Amino acid sequence: MSRITLTRNSFNGGELSPLLSSRIDQQRYTAGCRTLRNMTVYPHGAAVRRPGMRHMGTGLPLQPAGSAAVRLVPFVFSQEQAYVLELGEGVMRVWKDDGLVVSADGSPVCVETPWKGDALQSLQYCQSADVMYLVCRQCAPRKLARHAHDDWRITLLEFGAGLPAPQGLTAAAGGAAEREYAYVVTAVAPDGGEESLPSEAVNVTAAASLNVRDMVRLTWQPVEGAGAYCVYKSIAGGGSYGYIGKAAGVPAYEDRGAEPDFGQGPPEYRNPFDGEGRWPGCVQFYQQRLCFAGTDEKPQTIWCSQSANYESMNISSPLRDDDAVTVTIAADRVNRIRWMMPARRLLVGTAGGEWQLSGSGDAPLTPVDAQLRRDTMHGSAGLMPLVIGQSILFVQRDGRTVREFRYALESDGYDAGDLTILAEHLMRGRRIVSWCYQQSPASVVWCALSDGTLAAMTFLREHEVVGWHRHDTDGFVEAVTAIPGDDGDEVWLSVRRVRVLHDENGTRQEEVRSIERLETVLRGTDTAAAFYVDAGLSRVGEPVSAVRGLDHLEGRTVQILCDGWVHPPRKVHGGTVELDTPAGHVHVGLGYVSELVPTAFEVMTGDGSSQGRRRRVTRVRVELHESMGLRAGAQGTVLSEVLFRMASDKAGRALPLFSGEKDIAVESLHSGRTHIVLRQEDPLPLTVLAVTAQLELGEW
Repeated sequence: MSRITLTRNSFNGGELSPLLSSRIDQQRYTAGCRTLRNMTVYPHGAAVRRPGMRHMGTGLPLQPAGSAAVRLVPFVFSQEQAYVLELGEGVMRVWKDDGLVVSADGSPVCVETPWKGDALQSLQYCQSADVMYLVCRQCAPRKLARHAHDDWRITLLEFGAGLPAPQGLTAAAGGAAEREYAYVVTAVAPDGGEESLPSEAVNVTAAASLNVRDMVRLTWQPVEGAGAYCVYKSIAGGGSYGYIGKAAGVPAYEDRGAEPDFGQGPPEYRNPFDGEGRWPGCVQFYQQRLCFAGTDEKPQTIWCSQSANYESMNISSPLRDDDAVTVTIAADRVNRIRWMMPARRLLVGTAGGEWQLSGSGDAPLTPVDAQLRRDTMHGSAGLMPLVIGQSILFVQRDGRTVREFRYALESDGYDAGDLTILAEHLMRGRRIVSWCYQQSPASVVWCALSDGTLAAMTFLREHEVVGWHRHDTDGFVEAVTAIPGDDGDEVWLSVRRVRVLHDENGTRQEEVRSIERLETVLRGTDTAAAFYVDAGLSRVGEPVSAVRGLDHLEGRTVQILCDGWVHPPRKVHGGTVELDTPAGHVHVGLGYVSELVPTAFEVMTGDGSSQGRRRRVTRVRVELHESMGLRAGAQGTVLSEVLFRMASDKAGRALPLFSGEKDIAVESLHSGRTHIVLRQEDPLPLTVLAVTAQLELGEW
């Protein structure tokens, strides 16, 4: 019988599929886990217990069965001005910092919306400063504008020029009446960018050869907001207008024989989204254009606005480079466009494959230079993709597979690798319904699944880190989103939870919606600051003997941390829990279990692999960082509590968080594989840096 010592000092391979349990040759096996529940992994390799979920307030009322879940949408103007929009059935509320945004009278800001049911769930959006554009195929495009912290307005998106067309155009001719001319005038914004639609045409008969003496003088009413006016001329009823000059500021122009440039005509009004069946399902920015796609009538067509004029789909005759662009995917099957995302090119996901749109070479996109190219044929779900560094993550059309759309230099195109293949079991029988990316502190993608649980992936491409972990809570998670915060990115969640009410008719359960925020990662050794409860609240100040304000947890048994001590569980009555002794720093909420089970310890020895041989784990040592409270042992046995308080520690004082090594008592018989289980059930932090096991290997 031989004795060996093995160490696992990285867990960033994440939880691996049971189909990989014998693949000790797989690169991620030694950094992987059999179970990683309510534990995140850091790119460095450590396994860290996820923080608790702090209750920010009660969400929108639950609608009758069968109605849509809420949507959480990030509205980020800047690092300091970031909001979460709670979109429910026909209504929107706004969250920021520690609660709802309220108006001057103290009532929550509440805005009526047109989105309900399927429209709410299929809603897509993009944002520019204080304006967000929102689309779905069930209703006309809308525009959300923030006019002030407590002033939010949703309006119908009206396409066209921002400036009105000039009115009252008149023409006075000099000289003999020999030739017929027609003129139109447009107004131009002061920066020389946006141009209005043309005025009503005016016809005049003047000299055949206009000059300084025999001219046509045009006048019109000034347009508010215009910096200049463009004048276009048509000769002898030709029908086409060509540019002849510009009037700077003054609403008048003298035509002294200028030749019209028919290569530059006036704008023509166009609105491709003017009715049911023609409303787009996707929206995104690309090269200073606002792009729409995926209507019912034209599911494979992309419309791009005029350059730097997002709300104008106008074109000219002939076309100019800054006119609106329309392009349709030509493919063997008609697959609806599901999403768009700007990168080196405009990336387009359809139900049948992934494409890119751009001008030829490095040229910009124009109405006469629009190139479409198909890169992959996986097919996309309707979820908006996530941008992480140089990678774009999207959900495959089955709703369970996450793929990385990434530029490949060798092919000058994009490929789409499967990021869920090593953890496919996490998605079995489920699909992703909402997701977000939390860049800081650990670069984690959070996915709300259709069964109300969470799956998360630590993703850092530059270090080849892809590790999945599962998360659950005593409730049903229906939506997630992330916004910038003061100490890293904030993850917000909408969770349906149950409270127990007592009345004259007896006991009944009531489901309520809770808006919660994932707590920031604890740094330091202050045990009293540890927040590891869900739907939780904190009370900090003078010592109290009761904590109030827990109506959302009425009738539930909660965990409590008082001044760094684990208090016995209590049941909430009347929104209150009573404490055994007064405490000044109290956290109260629903408990959750975190568990880490590394993959089985296997090794290649001089006489072959340890796989299949009988073995016994004799000793286990775990290295912890800023942790407190732990139960550990061999799977299938009673887990033993790891002691942290020593005889030298002062009685009556909470211990600081522990960093160092702890020996684990293990009860293991000679058998096949033995799995080591590390479990945290108390409202305390746990960070595992390494697990070392001593094994005795026998024969077959």
